[in-house]
Amino acid sequence: MTAFVLDERVERDARALDRLRSEAIGWLGTNGRDGFPHAVPVWFLWHDDAVIVFVQPGSAKAKNLRADARALFHLEAGDDGEQMHVLQGTVEISHADAASWISRIGEAYLGKYATGIAGLGSTPERMWADYSMVVVFRPHKLIAW
Repeated sequence: MTAFVLDERVERDARALDRLRSEAIGWLGTNGRDGFPHAVPVWFLWHDDAVIVFVQPGSAKAKNLRADARALFHLEAGDDGEQMHVLQGTVEISHADAASWISRIGEAYLGKYATGIAGLGSTPERMWADYSMVVVFRPHKLIAW
């Protein structure tokens, strides 16, 4: 089975990649323990063909992902309500801790979220201590129009 990769040469994929690289908020949908979907807004970084999300280890999304690795990741519909990008895939809970991820992606992550972290009255160090579980979402399919 070949790996799923968004292709810059395909218009639909290129639009999705542009948004994955620039949007601040995405929605991570998990399969809830009660059988209902659980979708929450998250900060994320598109890195090496995957969505990287830092989560609190005790959160509902973390518990759901430990039980079932299938997930959705989608972006807002855009100002006109017509920019639909939904990714189906699976997650891996990284064995590497947040600090090792930060050494690789910290500059890009802070480029997106330093103002937001400060606006919450926090620091990057406190955020990564609290949101210490690293989720790597690998898409298998793009649904877009």
